[in-house]
Amino acid sequence: MSELEASAAALRRAAEDRTHRVRLDEQVAAALALADARSAELTQLQARLRVEESDVRRYEKMSPSRLWALVRGDAEDRLAREQAERDVARRAVLNAAQRLDSARGELARLVADRDALGDVESAYAFTLAAHERVVRGHGGPGVDELALIAREIGEASDALREIDEAIAALAVATDALRIAFEKLESAGGWSTYDTFFGGGFFADAMKHGRIDEASAAFQRVNRALERLTIELRDVGAGPVRGVEMSSSLAVFDVVFDNIVSDWMVRDRIARAREESLDLRVRLSELEKSLAERRLAVAERLASLASRREALLLASR
Repeated sequence: MSELEASAAALRRAAEDRTHRVRLDEQVAAALALADARSAELTQLQARLRVEESDVRRYEKMSPSRLWALVRGDAEDRLAREQAERDVARRAVLNAAQRLDSARGELARLVADRDALGDVESAYAFTLAAHERVVRGHGGPGVDELALIAREIGEASDALREIDEAIAALAVATDALRIAFEKLESAGGWSTYDTFFGGGFFADAMKHGRIDEASAAFQRVNRALERLTIELRDVGAGPVRGVEMSSSLAVFDVVFDNIVSDWMVRDRIARAREESLDLRVRLSELEKSLAERRLAVAERLASLASRREALLLASR
């Protein structure tokens, strides 16, 4: 057997294992659903059995039910009927337990068969890559296209990684802004109370405490925005509808400096609130833009991988 034939045979086996794994996944899912249904059935029948056993105990002991049956003169008949219903319930529970054991056994068998296949996706990817090297070494139709596809896959994979890093940085910035906005709202509430309702020492202390918390929270927003700016440069993303990170940083850096009066506090808090809401909208638009870019790159990767696989399978 030639090297190319051996490589093709290995790829064929890997593809068969992959297909088998998909089929076993479906069977495991079905077996799991059946086991869950059997378990629910057993639980229901066990509850019914407890009711029947309770009915029997009421007629076996001196209880209001037994006294009334004695008065009617059918105590023995009632007891016999309840005992028969209990026995039926016991058999039903026993049968349900056997069905559950059978379902669980089948599930365990299927899971073991699936696990025995190992990581078929990694094995298939490894075998496909090995076959690609053999095919490219032997030359022939499609080799140039395979080389081009390999380069484009590498570029797209790198772009996807950079976009994911930008999305992660955006999530951190968005969460930091959410927390800072909550702190700002609290500071605004205490500022309004202090300005219009007399405040006093306690209100003044609470207001300044909340302002300090908001200031610290916005510093964290600034650092997150700085990190996001770096990640956006890595993906070559320009400003999205005016997402100028530097302007946002400047606003938040000075918003609480040199506070000298209650009215100035309220005014600066109001300004910060408007800037925060505006930034929240722009970050939301940026999130949508990055998600669209990621989807486009992921679709491109899938298309390249599909074409590569088709070329290699055709070379078997």
